[in-house]
Amino acid sequence: MLNFLPPLRFADLLDIILVAFIIYWMLLFIRGTRAVQMLYGLLLMFGMFILSRKIGLLTFQWVVGNFLGGLIIILVVIFQSEIRRGLAKMGQARIFGGSLASPPSDFLDALVQSTFRLAAGRTGAILVLEREMGLQEHVEHGKKLDAIFSHELMVSILSPQSPIHDGAVILREDRVAAAGVILPIPPESSVVKTMGTRHRAAWGVSAETDAVSVVVSEETGNVTVFHDRKLESVASAMELRGILADLFKEKREGN
Repeated sequence: MLNFLPPLRFADLLDIILVAFIIYWMLLFIRGTRAVQMLYGLLLMFGMFILSRKIGLLTFQWVVGNFLGGLIIILVVIFQSEIRRGLAKMGQARIFGGSLASPPSDFLDALVQSTFRLAAGRTGAILVLEREMGLQEHVEHGKKLDAIFSHELMVSILSPQSPIHDGAVILREDRVAAAGVILPIPPESSVVKTMGTRHRAAWGVSAETDAVSVVVSEETGNVTVFHDRKLESVASAMELRGILADLFKEKREGN
């Protein structure tokens, strides 16, 4: 009964699996972002275009058809942020099993202690920990330091009298790569729409990259960690140390 169907080759099966995986990965990647609503809008417009052809709405069909004719360019413009982030994620794959150097354990201990000493003094801070995705483009927009991390250095940088206290501090391995880094503020997100500029900037860099941002609120002294499009409020040094241990676990085990 199914003789009219062409035989299914291994290449055809592999083709279907790869396309299905790419679509699934893309949907998983944009889940929870503004891109989902934009995708729904495009699908709605496409459905209206098909309907207009069925019932003969010639003018509407012409307008929407010309719009959808440049669909590839439209997708690139609308989803440029997601495409950029997705390609960067793909580039993180370690084909030959190598991994970048991770922060030593004593650095993470010093970072946790320094964070809560800053919080106790109500000293606002954005500490951005670089992981596998490089942050050099942000480093270039700040004051390059390349100094060993210490609490005393953090106090000097983040003191209100310091000319670079307003920006973020980029941490690479156990060193301060740059300070006074002005991070771009992303479009308003439902996750951080009630938060201040410092938290929104930290959310932005941790949403666009795999960096971990530790934020100390100047108003309340609260500590918040941003990573992988998530935020976690931290109540104690032990809790912060546990979060950082989990986030850097793979890299530490690989060393």
